[in-house]
Amino acid sequence: MQQEKIDHKIDACLSRYMTVFLYVGSVLENMSGQGSTVGGKFSELKSIIDKVRDQRRVGVCLDTCHAFAAGYDLAAEGGVTAMLDQFDQEVGLRHLKAVHLNDSKGKLGCNLDRHEDIGKGNIGISAFRDIVNEPRLDNIPLILETPGRPGFEYAEQIELLHSLCEKK
Repeated sequence: MQQEKIDHKIDACLSRYMTVFLYVGSVLENMSGQGSTVGGKFSELKSIIDKVRDQRRVGVCLDTCHAFAAGYDLAAEGGVTAMLDQFDQEVGLRHLKAVHLNDSKGKLGCNLDRHEDIGKGNIGISAFRDIVNEPRLDNIPLILETPGRPGFEYAEQIELLHSLCEKK
């Protein structure tokens, strides 16, 4: 029922902005699976997208903490590749519009939306190395969305992410 309300609302919003001069889209974010949220599973996002009339105007922002909390094991060796493969299979990479980069205070599959600074949580630094070097994400905005705290501010986290990039 909740998914049907979402796709109808997206259609209503998108239909208000159907002009030649204005391109408006809607971006869904995956959820951690906490409570009654929709979108913890990629299949739930796909179900919403499938019901929207103009699917070209609907995308997904993939949140790393939410994915981990929902049970996608980014921390495992090859976990980022496996998650993106599954996302591509279930939703389609053509719908991936952005990635929120954040580590997770919670454990794998905990369903808790608890962001942590990069490399300070349970996802770990090697997963972020895999993310910043993943060719399928080359033209996708990576957005830092961490708590930030004294001694490990955003600039330091951005520098850390840059240091993980392998030279091509």
